[in-house]
Amino acid sequence: MTDQPQVQYASRSDVGMRRAANQDSVVIRLSGEYQEWIDCGHLFVVADGMGGHSVGDLASRIAVESLPIAYFKIDAESIPDRLRSAVVAANRAINDKARENPEFADMGTTCSTLVLSTAGAVVGHVGDSRVYRVRNGQIQQLTFDHSLQWEMVRQGRATIDNVDMLHPRNVITRCLGPDQNVQIDIEGPFSVQPEDRFVICSDGLTGHMTDSEIGAIASSMPPSDAARLLINLANCRGGTDNVTVVVARVEKFPTLNGPFVDTVTEPIAVGAKDTSTKPRGSLANRISMTLFLLLGVTGLSLLALGKVQLGLWLICPALILGFLSMIVSTNRQAAESSALADTAEYNPAAIPGLQPPDGSRPAANSPYRVAPADIDAGFLELLAQAQSELTTAARENGWKADFDSLANMNRQALAATKGKKLKQCVQIRAQAIDDLMKELYAHSRNG
Repeated sequence: MTDQPQVQYASRSDVGMRRAANQDSVVIRLSGEYQEWIDCGHLFVVADGMGGHSVGDLASRIAVESLPIAYFKIDAESIPDRLRSAVVAANRAINDKARENPEFADMGTTCSTLVLSTAGAVVGHVGDSRVYRVRNGQIQQLTFDHSLQWEMVRQGRATIDNVDMLHPRNVITRCLGPDQNVQIDIEGPFSVQPEDRFVICSDGLTGHMTDSEIGAIASSMPPSDAARLLINLANCRGGTDNVTVVVARVEKFPTLNGPFVDTVTEPIAVGAKDTSTKPRGSLANRISMTLFLLLGVTGLSLLALGKVQLGLWLICPALILGFLSMIVSTNRQAAESSALADTAEYNPAAIPGLQPPDGSRPAANSPYRVAPADIDAGFLELLAQAQSELTTAARENGWKADFDSLANMNRQALAATKGKKLKQCVQIRAQAIDDLMKELYAHSRNG
């Protein structure tokens, strides 16, 4: 087998409507030769920088510059090992730069990476940017948000329904840069099939778009058109942050060992403590309890026979043994609970409120969340409303819009909907929205 996969992709990054500078960065590096594809696969990276002044931009740029160099240079036994080492190298490069200048001390960046390889799709992740897979009418989130919100849900201190009311959504708990060591999530491998779409994006997109909306757009349009519409809609809804998105569509994906299937295995808690239900010292504890019962029953029997002094000599040691056994048992249970808590720290898959609907525990390479990604009436109405509101704004503000062309596209979209040509309707609405957003950008960013 000497075929390489055929992947159509597009990336876009935009400053948004509220920010003066774009601190997001993106890089895509495809393997050019067959052997490189076997060893490394194709690499996609999105980084969302943070920090005062322009240091967020610097942090994300260092990430997307250093990570691919390390990834394709490192000699590793597997794709996950290669990816982990590359993210570690990016973190070290940012941290080294921060130590050179006090002004850079607070800089950091998220980093979400996707590798399409012979092993399948492998994800390396730090922060709250996301990687999705869109397949068969569903969008699947493959990454865990390293954010205060998701941590509160994982710990059971909030639910998916009320977390937005209790905790801010823009506080992250992990990023590249500030510390010399960083904990990196390596997810997968996930299966890859023809017609799969993958979306990698910063929170400037997910802050304004639902998973279902992202999935419907990614699955119904070519990658370049999908990326453009996603950014336009995020900006149309306020554009409060920089927004970056990569959309990749798999057309052909040969593997070395035939079709790859997602396995169903129990998550491995890397670095977790021993959580075996068979505690150390349990045999000694059982012996103590046996002696407690034996001495206690014998002592009570002697008391009943009138041998008070001898009975008390047996009952007193029995009470001491019973008390000691209770302390040992309590301490053991506390240790087990602590060990389980430590395991949850390393195993973010066990998240209350994020598991599958049947309550079962997610497998190691299962998505964290799944949502429908079909084009439905509500989604089509959303696009129609966006076009209508932008058209009204264009008329009221004197934008140089071709209103006859916009009216014609509206009629075509309605006809496509009536004829159940839903993807065609989406593409028509997307073109109208793009024409109008160009005018909005021109008028809002010229100053």
